[in-house]
Amino acid sequence: MEYQPLSPETLLELEKQVTRGKIKINVADHESLLGTVSDTCHILLVEFAKLTTKLASATSLEEVKSAATQANSLVGHITTKVDEGSLTFPYQQKGMENVLQEIEGRAMGVSEVLSKSAK
Repeated sequence: MEYQPLSPETLLELEKQVTRGKIKINVADHESLLGTVSDTCHILLVEFAKLTTKLASATSLEEVKSAATQANSLVGHITTKVDEGSLTFPYQQKGMENVLQEIEGRAMGVSEVLSKSAK
């Protein structure tokens, strides 16, 4: 059997698997990461719902400011940490364009499967 170098695509896939392994060993397993993502989504959903409810009923600029201040008290520190560089998120490391392409591609893939299953 003759030696064949790995293709660039295979090398990229192997690098991705190594990186995922490092995350699993050094940060958390997949189930724990999924739990953190779920918690984050639920917090954002509830707090966004609270904010939009308060904004929808606001009749003055003061009420708008009050609603924004309440939301900011919960998550505003995150912006400060990101601006200071003491907190970064994975999407920042991956690049916004790459992340948006992944989101779009996966959304379309899942939608296609669901549309075929519904027929």
